[in-house]
Amino acid sequence: MPGEPWQIARSRRPEGRTLRSMNLAVIGAAGGVGRRVAAQAAASGHQVRALVRTPEQAAQLEALGTQPVLGDLTGNWTAVLDGADAVVWAAGAGASGNFQAIDGDALIAVTDELARRAAMGGPRRVVVVSSMGVDRPEQMPPFLTAVLRVKAISDAHVQASGLEWTVIRPGGLTDAPGTSRVSAGMPAPRGMIARDDVAAVVLACLNEPRSVRRTFEVVAGDTPVAQVVAAL
Repeated sequence: MPGEPWQIARSRRPEGRTLRSMNLAVIGAAGGVGRRVAAQAAASGHQVRALVRTPEQAAQLEALGTQPVLGDLTGNWTAVLDGADAVVWAAGAGASGNFQAIDGDALIAVTDELARRAAMGGPRRVVVVSSMGVDRPEQMPPFLTAVLRVKAISDAHVQASGLEWTVIRPGGLTDAPGTSRVSAGMPAPRGMIARDDVAAVVLACLNEPRSVRRTFEVVAGDTPVAQVVAAL
């Protein structure tokens, strides 16, 4: 059913220690991972500003307990950052194939805006959801080569920004219910992971200082999310 993933996202809460409440900006909040991040964060007591493109998406995100902000990564989007303590990037061009504009240029622009605001006392914390294989696109399926090469450049820009960043590179994404158990490494074995569990990893990283300036791949596994993130 089309609405089912929204219900799954709303009902799940990340396991592990209680998350410190914060004002969180989620970019890409209408996507499969982004909406789960937004929903889990709201369910955990965070104040969430969720960037969406359409009124229909805004209504869906509002129903999940977030404050939707209308905007477009190719146009006006900066308002979503207002008042944020931390930012999650979960956007991607997906089937549109507009990788350079979204996965590349937009992430670079968001990073630069965050760095500008950080210099004036704004948020420094950013968690980026990227993709497995960014550092070895020639070893990944050919249909991923173009987007992985674009992501390699924008990920590197984040890593050189001076911000308090974490770059998460999940394996193949599924809509299966999350298990809150994963495996991480750099590299990690090729594999799949539920979008629910990627969202749980994102929120765990926001609550774990040891994840700052760490890049890692993550797939489904046997170890609780909080334990994996604490061991980074």
